[in-house]
Amino acid sequence: MIREYIFRLIQHCLSLFVFDTPGISAFKVFCLRRFVKIGRNCHIFYGSFLVSPENFNGPYLEIGNNVRISHDCFIDYSGGLIIQDDVWISGRASITTHSHKISDRTLKKDQPVEYSQLIIERDAWIGAGAAILASVNKIGRGAIIGAGSIVTKDVDEFSVVAGNPARHLRYR
Repeated sequence: MIREYIFRLIQHCLSLFVFDTPGISAFKVFCLRRFVKIGRNCHIFYGSFLVSPENFNGPYLEIGNNVRISHDCFIDYSGGLIIQDDVWISGRASITTHSHKISDRTLKKDQPVEYSQLIIERDAWIGAGAAILASVNKIGRGAIIGAGSIVTKDVDEFSVVAGNPARHLRYR
């Protein structure tokens, strides 16, 4: 738990705009690699956070090579998250891998938490402001998620989805 708090503190410091300048951005990724697995040639822009708010002991995050996480993204890896090579996550996107199961009238804080593992396969693109909910386990290879979409179920390979809830539009 202490490790997660230290990770959050470091991320808050590194999320400043100044750490997106050439050379210094490599230092940011170097620091983040001390906590999570991050591949080569990755860029994580200002204001983006990699967090595990509900599961301090068991989550994992793996980020492949050539991944671009744009500004102001919120990435929750409480249930485990694998982002494969060449994935783009556009600005203000939100990814969640846990949810609260509300089954009765007891306090929300006393309700159980459900975790779900998510894999975002190679060459996927998540549009600006899109939200990937905990009910999703897979974003297929080469899939495109339209800007502002709310994804509630798995996305097939090379599928283009958009809307709220996101639905299949075509294959690329």
